[in-house]
Amino acid sequence: MLTESRRKQYVEVLATHHIDGEVRPQMIRIPLVGDFEVEEVKQIGRTKDFTTQEVAIKYTVVVKGKETHLFEDSGRWFVLMKS
Repeated sequence: MLTESRRKQYVEVLATHHIDGEVRPQMIRIPLVGDFEVEEVKQIGRTKDFTTQEVAIKYTVVVKGKETHLFEDSGRWFVLMKS
Protein backbone atom coordinates (compact mmCIF):
# COMPACT_ATOMS: atom_id res chain seq x y z
CA MET A 1 0.00 0.00 0.00
CA LEU A 2 1.35 3.41 -0.94
CA THR A 3 1.28 6.21 1.62
CA GLU A 4 -0.05 9.55 0.50
CA SER A 5 2.17 12.59 0.71
CA ARG A 6 0.70 15.34 2.89
CA ARG A 7 1.56 18.98 3.43
CA LYS A 8 0.73 21.29 6.30
CA GLN A 9 -1.86 23.92 5.32
CA TYR A 10 -2.70 26.70 7.77
CA VAL A 11 -6.42 27.50 7.90
CA GLU A 12 -8.84 29.90 9.55
CA VAL A 13 -11.16 28.35 12.12
CA LEU A 14 -14.38 29.71 13.61
CA ALA A 15 -14.65 28.13 17.06
CA THR A 16 -16.78 28.35 20.17
CA HIS A 17 -14.83 28.94 23.38
CA HIS A 18 -16.70 27.68 26.44
CA ILE A 19 -16.35 29.09 29.95
CA ASP A 20 -14.65 25.88 31.14
CA GLY A 21 -11.87 26.35 28.55
CA GLU A 22 -13.21 23.83 26.03
CA VAL A 23 -12.80 24.88 22.38
CA ARG A 24 -15.13 23.50 19.69
CA PRO A 25 -14.33 24.24 16.04
CA GLN A 26 -17.45 25.13 14.02
CA MET A 27 -16.12 26.04 10.57
CA ILE A 28 -12.84 25.64 8.66
CA ARG A 29 -11.84 28.14 5.96
CA ILE A 30 -9.13 26.96 3.58
CA PRO A 31 -7.72 29.80 1.46
CA LEU A 32 -8.52 29.44 -2.26
CA VAL A 33 -10.60 26.31 -1.52
CA GLY A 34 -13.61 27.32 0.57
CA ASP A 35 -15.48 27.02 3.86
CA PHE A 36 -16.33 23.71 5.50
CA GLU A 37 -18.78 23.20 8.36
CA VAL A 38 -17.60 20.97 11.19
CA GLU A 39 -20.56 18.65 11.65
CA GLU A 40 -19.20 16.87 14.72
CA VAL A 41 -16.15 16.82 16.98
CA LYS A 42 -15.49 13.16 17.77
CA GLN A 43 -12.28 13.31 19.77
CA ILE A 44 -9.72 15.77 21.12
CA GLY A 45 -6.19 14.73 22.06
CA ARG A 46 -2.57 15.72 21.96
CA THR A 47 -0.07 14.71 19.29
CA LYS A 48 3.33 15.79 18.02
CA ASP A 49 3.30 18.23 15.10
CA PHE A 50 5.03 16.27 12.33
CA THR A 51 6.96 19.32 11.11
CA THR A 52 8.04 21.07 14.32
CA GLN A 53 7.82 18.10 16.72
CA GLU A 54 5.99 20.38 19.16
CA VAL A 55 2.89 19.09 20.90
CA ALA A 56 -0.30 20.10 19.05
CA ILE A 57 -3.96 19.53 19.86
CA LYS A 58 -5.55 17.13 17.38
CA TYR A 59 -9.29 17.35 16.76
CA THR A 60 -10.93 14.39 15.03
CA VAL A 61 -13.86 16.02 13.23
CA VAL A 62 -16.54 15.16 10.70
CA VAL A 63 -16.72 17.37 7.59
CA LYS A 64 -19.07 16.55 4.69
CA GLY A 65 -19.79 13.20 6.33
CA LYS A 66 -16.12 12.16 6.44
CA GLU A 67 -13.83 11.92 9.43
CA THR A 68 -10.67 14.04 9.22
CA HIS A 69 -8.18 15.79 11.51
CA LEU A 70 -7.74 19.43 12.44
CA PHE A 71 -4.76 20.60 14.48
CA GLU A 72 -4.11 23.60 16.73
CA ASP A 73 -0.53 24.52 17.63
CA SER A 74 0.14 27.62 19.75
CA GLY A 75 -3.00 29.36 18.51
CA ARG A 76 -2.50 28.46 14.83
CA TRP A 77 -4.77 25.95 13.12
CA PHE A 78 -3.76 23.63 10.30
CA VAL A 79 -4.83 20.58 8.33
CA LEU A 80 -2.73 18.02 6.46
CA MET A 81 -3.64 18.35 2.78
CA LYS A 82 -2.92 15.77 0.11
CA SER A 83 0.08 16.87 -1.98
